[in-house]
Amino acid sequence: MPLGESQLREMVANLVKRPGHESVRADLYRLLVDHLGASPTDVDFERPLPEVRGRLDAILGRTVFEFKSDLRRESIEAERQLADYLTDRERATGQSHFGIATDGVDFIPYEIRRGKLLKRKAFKLKRGDIHGLPLWLSPFLAARPDLLPDPQTIRTELGRESTVYEVAEERLDECWAQVSTNPEVALKRKLWGDRLQIVYGSNVGDDALFFQHTYLTIVAKTMATLVLGAEVPTAADLLAGKPFHEAGIDGVVESDFFDWILLADGSDELVHQIAAQVARFRLSDIRHDVLKALYESLIDPEQRHFLGEYSTPDWLAQWMCERVI
Repeated sequence: MPLGESQLREMVANLVKRPGHESVRADLYRLLVDHLGASPTDVDFERPLPEVRGRLDAILGRTVFEFKSDLRRESIEAERQLADYLTDRERATGQSHFGIATDGVDFIPYEIRRGKLLKRKAFKLKRGDIHGLPLWLSPFLAARPDLLPDPQTIRTELGRESTVYEVAEERLDECWAQVSTNPEVALKRKLWGDRLQIVYGSNVGDDALFFQHTYLTIVAKTMATLVLGAEVPTAADLLAGKPFHEAGIDGVVESDFFDWILLADGSDELVHQIAAQVARFRLSDIRHDVLKALYESLIDPEQRHFLGEYSTPDWLAQWMCERVI
């Protein structure tokens, strides 16, 4: 059963004091297990790593936690340790991991990219903010479906400012660098740009928008597959809509311009990492056009203004349908 507001308030009041290694660890354990639903047996403390002569403070799935008393003076040491720990875990498992350094106030995520430790967008806990930390931590757990699929939560968890999108955008850029000169990929990119030009009357299809559409397509096809009640298949089958074809449903999810990503190394892992974050939502409870909200959050506001892309509000669309249809 999730922690109550008074319990969360008490926890936040303690964490914002930077109470020390052991106290931060105890509060994070309660938050992960009692509030976010992680299994107690899945949270492993003080795991020895003989190869790097160290011990992980905590690991849950593919997320390594490093607890400090005050990152304002211990950040360099935390980064040195996480670089060793993440490299060791990825070498041992063959899977990418995230690291989070925290002193109770600052929560700084890291990952290893191209052999180097890369810092991601940090979260700072503020007094009285009892829901911010659980929301920020939840993407690193990829646990059972537990998020309500309303527009605001979709924007927060998957939109432009989310860690999920920040990581995906960079990795899409890396995939593009690998395959952009491939004739098949170049043709898909050109056809996509040509169609946008027909719609808007000018060449608006830059690489950034192409990546955003690719990400949105992966999210949309994952949502559709999960709503169908199917398991997420391989990246190639997901993007081709194989679960729908097997169910006798054609013309809903098909191959398109955005399966270019399949020709890049590491694309299968990236697609499944995005899909794992989508699977955190209770998609059977969808009551809104969440993809509209997600698209609006991804496209730069200035670009959306230039393109004239403003979706009709749900209430106005309903009012028009009631009177016209």
